[in-house]
Formats: sequence, C-alpha cells, structure tokens
Amino acid sequence: MSNSAAVPVPPEAHAAAAPAEKRIEPLLLLLGLIAFACASTWVLPAGRYERVRQEETGRTLVVPGSYHAVVATPVGAWEGLKAITRGLVDAAAVVVYVLLAGAALTVVELTGAMGRLVDRIAWTTRRRPVLIVPAVSVLFAAGGATYGMYDEVIAFLPALCLLTQRARFDALTAVAMSIGTASVAGTFSPIETFKLGIAQPLAEVPLFSGGVFRACVFVPAIVGWVGFVSWHASRVRRARLLAAGEAAAADPEPPAPLTRRDFVVLAMLNGTMGLLVLGAARLGWGLVDFSTAMLGMGLAAGLAGGLGPAGTARGLAEGFRRMAYAAVLVGVARAVLLVLQDGQVLDTLAYTLFSPLSALSREMSAVAMLLAQSLLAVPIPSDSGRAMVTMPIVVPLSDLLQLPRQATVVAYQYGSLAASLMTPTAGSFLAMLAIANVSFGRWFRFMLPAFAGLLLIGAVAIAIGVRTGF
Repeated sequence: MSNSAAVPVPPEAHAAAAPAEKRIEPLLLLLGLIAFACASTWVLPAGRYERVRQEETGRTLVVPGSYHAVVATPVGAWEGLKAITRGLVDAAAVVVYVLLAGAALTVVELTGAMGRLVDRIAWTTRRRPVLIVPAVSVLFAAGGATYGMYDEVIAFLPALCLLTQRARFDALTAVAMSIGTASVAGTFSPIETFKLGIAQPLAEVPLFSGGVFRACVFVPAIVGWVGFVSWHASRVRRARLLAAGEAAAADPEPPAPLTRRDFVVLAMLNGTMGLLVLGAARLGWGLVDFSTAMLGMGLAAGLAGGLGPAGTARGLAEGFRRMAYAAVLVGVARAVLLVLQDGQVLDTLAYTLFSPLSALSREMSAVAMLLAQSLLAVPIPSDSGRAMVTMPIVVPLSDLLQLPRQATVVAYQYGSLAASLMTPTAGSFLAMLAIANVSFGRWFRFMLPAFAGLLLIGAVAIAIGVRTGF
C-alpha cells in the first residue's frame, strides 16, 4: 500500500480488464494545447468586447454588441512558456489544496485505518458489490446538485480507488461515481446554487425559476448516468474474475476487525469531510479553508493513529511527493486560458460561436447555444468565467430571436458538463485522473457515449422548453 494514495490501482490491475494502451502523458497533452493556443493567436483575428463592472455585485460583464477588432498581440514561445509559470501562480489555491489534501490522506492511509475499513466494506458487499456504485453515487449527487461539488472530490478519491480495487472494479469507476456523478448532478440540477446563482441574475430571470422543468430533466439524466457506471463496473468485475479464474460467488474469510485507533482516525476523517461540505454550502469556505481543514486532520489523525510526530511528518512528506505531479497539472492547464487572453482571441471565439445563431429557427438556435457553450468550455473551463463572457452576449441575442431567456440559462448550465468532464484544460479534473492513475484518453473513450446521451437529453429538453415556454 505504499503508493495507494497516488496510484491506488496498480497498472497490472487494469490489464486484467482491458488490453494495454498507449498512454498520452497529461503534461504532454497540455503542452500541446498550449502550443496550439499560441499558434491560434497568430492565425485568428484579435478582437474583444467592451466590459463594465457592476458595483453592486463586483462582477465584470461584457457589453452586448460591442465586439470590435483590435491590434493583434500574438503570443510567442517565450510568452507561452511564461504562461505556465503564471498559470501555476494563478491556480495557487487549487495547487495547495491538492498537495495538502493528498498529504493528509497519505497520513490516514499509513495508519492502516482506511485499508481495514475498505476491506470490511468490500467483504460486506461481496455478494452484490455493484450496489457500491449507486450507494456512493447518491452522496456525490447530493453535493453536486446542491452547491456544485467539484474540487472537494479530490479528497475522496484515494479511498474510493482503494474500495473499487477491493471490489474488483477499476479506478475509472471510482472517478465516474464521484466527480462524474457530482458533475452530472450539478449540470442538470434544479437547485444548484453556483451555476444558477450566476447565470439567472445575469439573464434577469428569478433565481431558481424553471425548477420543475429542470427536475423533470434531472431524473432521467442522473438515473441514466448511474446505470451506465454500474454497467461498466459489473463488466469490469466479470472480466477480472474470469481472467483470475475466480468464481463470483467466492466467499473469502472476513478481514481483521477495526481497532479503537481506527475508529478515532476514521471519525476525524469523516468529520473533516462533513466540515468541507458544510463549509462550502453554508460558511462560504474556499480552497484555503479546505486546505487548512485537511492539514489539521492529517496532523491529528497521524498522532491519534499511532504514527507519532516523526511518523506523521514522514507521512506528510510522502504525500507531498506523491501529489506533486497532479498539483502541477492544475497550473499548467490554466496556461491555455492565459495564452488565449494574452492573444486577444478569446472574445473572437465567443463571437464566432454565437453570431450564426440568428440564421436558425428558435428551437435550433437554442440547441446551438448548448453546443456553443460546450465547445467554449475547452478554452474557458471555468463555469463562472464562461458565464461572464457568454451570458451578456446571448441574452440580448435571445431577445432578438424571441427565445425565452430561460433558454440561455439552461444552455449555459447543460453546457457545463463538457467543462467538468470532457476538456483537458480543466486542471482539477486532470489532477483527479492523475491521482486515480486513469489516462485522459481512457476516460474520454469511456465518457464519450455517455456524454453524447446526456447532451442529447439536454438538447431535446431545451427544444421542448422553447416550444412550451419553460
């Protein structure tokens, strides 16, 4: 278990369920995207919208109809490399959270409490292990549907990867039933406070309006997703049992019971996880608070778990070593956005994507908004950033097209699924894949059919909403 926090499922475990694949290093993928972004600043016309700052909200908004050409500022090799350094600085809060959360969980792992708990859960569900997927998914669906749970998932992944390994699933299942479920729930939720709290005021529609419509779409979307993940988990388990020559009904010996120290350590861990959820939903906590809570938990758990001061310090150091690569990916991913901003082509991309909508029918233009929002998630994976850029553009456009303003909000909300789960420029998500030892290519192939199905649900829902007036 020496590397289970950073690489919870060893490569040979994947081989039992799937043939070996040629992995593309996430860092190489991101460097290629940065190079492509630099090249695009030499090809695409530079342009920008005028922006104004709302004093009452502190938001900087785009002025509709103000797009105009500007003097080109193409980004060269030196500035492209410099953007990586700037990206690491800009993403410092996320980078620190990845490092401290990973270090704290490494300490918990070294106490042995997490391993013994996972062994017990795996043994308890040995006859119907696939029930683990919906049971875990419910928890992450609740966080995603209410306050947009995302970065906090990093703290749960090591334990989930260990659990899926014991249940003979793969690490991809751990990613899917955690951040995957939270993202799908947040995308289709009728009450998600973050996305709706930004987009609906910008569209000047009542907060949480259209809730019945969203709830009707939420149910088939989340049920379909959990069913898809459960099917994948069952298929992987069957393949692994067959490859190992084992019977699915095998009844192993019960694992060792948890000790008193284990219960104390696990209580600290669960209490901290609950504190993160409460802090995000009610206390206005950010990543600095999350990092502080995780660090405090790691120190306390190490001492309570019998590691002693020296053992706890060594555990933290080992955690920093394991998580360094995942943390760096977060900052490197941010460089793509910085290059496009420096080259003044980000607004050009938004203008190009949304301008042709006026030539389409009402229903098709609303669906095209969804597609445009999904495409724009590649250069702008931040939901808040994408809302500030696009909503002031599409709201006046929807008025001209006689579209309900609610359609622009729904298109933005459903388009966030691509930003959360399909774009390699989402640094936090790449960090999660790195923690679980799942390549982006493997995830993309797994996610593509599900994403197409969910996007279809969203497109049909938007068309119906436009026809019926939401």
